[in-house]
Amino acid sequence: MDILTQKRVTDNGDGLGYFRHSVNYIYKEKNEPDEELIQIKGYGVSDTNKNSTYDQMYAVKKYYRKTGDNPVMHFVVSYDRKTVADAETACAYTEKIAGHFNGDYQMITAVHLEDQVNSLYHTHIVMNTVNLNNGKLYHSGKSELNELAMHVHNVTGNYCKAFIKPSEG
Repeated sequence: MDILTQKRVTDNGDGLGYFRHSVNYIYKEKNEPDEELIQIKGYGVSDTNKNSTYDQMYAVKKYYRKTGDNPVMHFVVSYDRKTVADAETACAYTEKIAGHFNGDYQMITAVHLEDQVNSLYHTHIVMNTVNLNNGKLYHSGKSELNELAMHVHNVTGNYCKAFIKPSEG
């Protein structure tokens, strides 16, 4: 079984906000033994510089005058270790999952190797909530999450259980 978690946090209270921290986290190297940052990939944004990634996403928000709204969606897909046992598969699945948003949203993804009981690989998808083509905000309800979970299922062939992680403060 794959696990899809949607994190909804608008700010973590230290002035940088969840938007900046989410983008920074994508670029962060894993420091624990047996953990590794495998791949970073940008969709409509730089995937080589965290400040450029943030600035490019923010520019779209500014253009559409949506700088005060929920800044990003942060999805985490934990792949079942029985079916995703190598980095190549995890990266290929991540690209197909990102394709669900059909080029409408800027995203930065990171694939991590990290042993978490039933999962060896997981992916972070940090997505700008402003649609590049029309400026509308991404609706982050349960039906959209279930639709994404079905897409994950179609990509991996595994049942995908979806959760909305409550705000931490």
